[in-house]
Amino acid sequence: MTTSVPGPITVTLSCLPKDVGRYQRYLDHRRSQRPEGEYGDVTAEERAEFEEHFDKRKVELGNCARPYGTPCRHEHACIRCPVLQVNPKMLPRLAEIERDLILRRKRAEEEQWLGEIEGIDLTLTFVRAKQADAARLVQRSPVALGIPTTRPSASDWSTTGERQR
Repeated sequence: MTTSVPGPITVTLSCLPKDVGRYQRYLDHRRSQRPEGEYGDVTAEERAEFEEHFDKRKVELGNCARPYGTPCRHEHACIRCPVLQVNPKMLPRLAEIERDLILRRKRAEEEQWLGEIEGIDLTLTFVRAKQADAARLVQRSPVALGIPTTRPSASDWSTTGERQR
């Protein structure tokens, strides 16, 4: 079921039509409580900025899931970021990054760069966690949820608790 909100943005809801109507009435009520100016039409510039936000969330290893309008807290060190969603197809790239970090750590040990070793160890922890997460996604199989049905109404049941046919 698709329902329109003010402006050209369309929201898709996965629910029953009666729920959509109820939700739309709820939104209308909430909007009536807010100042009128807050719900103007979306300008082309605003729409472009919104779409650009999500286009820029596509990174080498997958997608950045940080909320709209928020800056990158990790200064684009995506491997260390908890909101990076790694694409399972990038597991070979993660293995390559891990090998490189291990070589860098070895060099840091030889040069006795203790701060570098600490940073590399932290990054290796994140790389291995991302590898595990992506590998788990590969192992998941789709779950068949079946076709939704409507629940019987109260009038479908007799006073004895048996369903009437």
